[in-house]
Amino acid sequence: MITATEVQTLEFRIVRQVKTDPPLTFTVEMRYSPEDKGYIADCYEMDAFAWGETPEEAIENLLDAMLAMAEAIEAVHAKQPQLQNPRLSHARFVAALGDETKLRKILGL
Repeated sequence: MITATEVQTLEFRIVRQVKTDPPLTFTVEMRYSPEDKGYIADCYEMDAFAWGETPEEAIENLLDAMLAMAEAIEAVHAKQPQLQNPRLSHARFVAALGDETKLRKILGL
């Protein structure tokens, strides 16, 4: 007989579409990395990633990274508007949310 003493999330993937014009899709993946002895969380549309010892810490760090990336993308665009960045629409949306709580809710985290 096998009994569970602890359950550990090894990976998950969430894909959310925000009803904007045009619609924006956000994909968040989190997985356990035995080599790093922690969790890696990614949002490909924002080119953001983060690490944490727990799934919760990895997601929290990812939200910080997404907000920081949004600011950086907007800053580059303000200085060099001729540069095309495919992440600009996502960055503007994330920056408009302004905080982790709203971003977490939108992403279903």
